[in-house]
Amino acid sequence: MPQRRTTIDAIRGLCLINIFVNHIQDGAISVVSPSRLGFSDSADIFVLLSGISIALAASQASRRRLPDIVAHLWRRAARIYAFELVIVFATLGLLAAILALRGVTGVHAQETGLLREHGFPNLLGHALTLRQTVGYSSVLRLYVALMLIAPILLRLAGWRFWAPLPPALLLWIAAGHFHLVLSNSLTGAPFFLTILPWTLIFAVGITIGQGLVNGVALPRPRWLTGLALGYLVAYLVLAVVVVRLWPAAADWAATRNDAFWLGASKTYQSPLRILHVLALAYLVMALPRAPLIRLLHQVPRDHLLTRLGRRSLPVFTAGAIGAMLASEALDLAARSWNAAWFPLLLLEVGMIALFIGIALRIGGRPGRTRPSRPAQPEGRASRRDPQVPTPDRPALGLRERAALA
Repeated sequence: MPQRRTTIDAIRGLCLINIFVNHIQDGAISVVSPSRLGFSDSADIFVLLSGISIALAASQASRRRLPDIVAHLWRRAARIYAFELVIVFATLGLLAAILALRGVTGVHAQETGLLREHGFPNLLGHALTLRQTVGYSSVLRLYVALMLIAPILLRLAGWRFWAPLPPALLLWIAAGHFHLVLSNSLTGAPFFLTILPWTLIFAVGITIGQGLVNGVALPRPRWLTGLALGYLVAYLVLAVVVVRLWPAAADWAATRNDAFWLGASKTYQSPLRILHVLALAYLVMALPRAPLIRLLHQVPRDHLLTRLGRRSLPVFTAGAIGAMLASEALDLAARSWNAAWFPLLLLEVGMIALFIGIALRIGGRPGRTRPSRPAQPEGRASRRDPQVPTPDRPALGLRERAALA
């Protein structure tokens, strides 16, 4: 299934660039990022793709013993935690340098204040034990938890491809309705990304991936396609037009992250966010020949985006650290240049280009591979499944399949 892997990698690469842009605090380019075009953003898409990838990579799970699957995914969790440590140490080092040079000021004033109040050893201990968020460490902490529960969801999917959904749905409802999220140990603020509410979108990804492996046909009624497209367009109308004309809509938009059922909370994964990312995913799968979507399905394996997506873990780690440096540099430049917008914009563009260049170095050199083919228009998984070797594609072992996840 080379075209599916390439499509997933391309979307991941696009998300990684978007995440870096949005992590630059007070940046101008984030105002026009795709994250402002819907209820969901790159984080939701990434978790969904992670579930799909893991299901594809573990497509022979029913032929393997459960302990083998558990050991493999928990090794994956340990690797993610190792990159989490890199982010924590690098972030605390940067904060210590900022505190020594500038004091508690600038875009990182809250974090440097936390460092001054609690001290480096105490803050480090809380961060290493995943009790306190430092910088952008909350993202990988979520993935560590998802890898730990993934064997259970995969086992359920191996029995019935839809089986991960009912327990995940119950967890999601309970977590959102009763606000069952963990809080930071030092600040008391809720974790931005926490396991219980985010289990549902991960389980949806596993269900989609297992459905592809099983050859389950994607339903394509016109009314469903129209409903998904209408939902995406409705948000644009709300964000661009309605909030400017209706004060009640503007008030809702300002507080939408505080409520679960009728809001658009990222912390609690509100229904509006879930529906938005599902509408996006459905259109990408159901309309592989649509103008823009076709480009994602036909991206070659040596394209910039696929190279970034294949190495998403180290690329994200570099971006999480680089975004803090970029934010600090932009803040210092704004003070020195009296907030002159054009030089600041050029500086921001340069830092984004530098990140992409570094990420491409991490992603490796492009290989001589043929362009991928568009996904199956019938919405059915190819009979040449990942586990079936062919003359032009040798069989993949479990370790090689892990690259998908």
